Amino acid sequence: MEQNRYPQFLLIGDSHIQYMNQLRDGFAFAAGLSTHVERRLDVINRGFSGYNSSHLLHILEHIIPSTSAAKVDYILVLLGSNDSCLPESPTGQHISLPEYQRNITTIVNRFLNDTDPKKLFLVTPPPVNEIHLQEASDGQTLTRHQSFTAKYAQVVREVAEELNDQRVVLVDLWSAIMQKARLSTPDQGEDALPGSKASGDNEQLREFLSDGLHLTGAGYKIFLNNVLKAMGDDWKDESSDHKDSWVFPRWEDAPKC
Repeated sequence: MEQNRYPQFLLIGDSHIQYMNQLRDGFAFAAGLSTHVERRLDVINRGFSGYNSSHLLHILEHIIPSTSAAKVDYILVLLGSNDSCLPESPTGQHISLPEYQRNITTIVNRFLNDTDPKKLFLVTPPPVNEIHLQEASDGQTLTRHQSFTAKYAQVVREVAEELNDQRVVLVDLWSAIMQKARLSTPDQGEDALPGSKASGDNEQLREFLSDGLHLTGAGYKIFLNNVLKAMGDDWKDESSDHKDSWVFPRWEDAPKC
């Protein structure tokens, strides 16, 4: 008898991925996603707090499952918040834009070639809120700037376009959050950059970022909503509305030994 295996949804990245399992303000991304795809997909978290794209590239062979061990249908990759640390940052996490672009391209291609997923969601790093970030670090020198992070988000957009692969779907988390941040400052011009010191503190970004960097429950809700949209019409409804797509049947129809 052929073994029935649950297809996997792999979550790959830094602390934004690792913290998906945490309950934040009454919401957990991983739980929300797992509920939506329950009995149809296994959600696997491979998030590594503090990692940049170079760190992840180094361990890539250890986190890509073999096709004999797992059937990977969906992959989500989010890296860049640590790569975009300023070059002079004492953390040593900075990765230059050209190297970041090469690393992201390599990581995505490895997953596409080794697992052949139905879709790979390539996510832009979220924005930062400089004033809030400095408060959370007790006034220490800023390790990240909003304008600098924006460049890394743009690289992800370019990689998604240049790969020219229908399986690669861009999830522009940076723009999704910034769009709401701009709505809270309608008096600022189009050239203003919410989240930067020059634009002042942004209350909307405080709602979405717990410390000026990491996502709150509200931030993760925006993230999840954008991922579910990107999954397509087959996934727009809850799992309970698609019992015929469950890996194993309902208890009423399940065979017995």
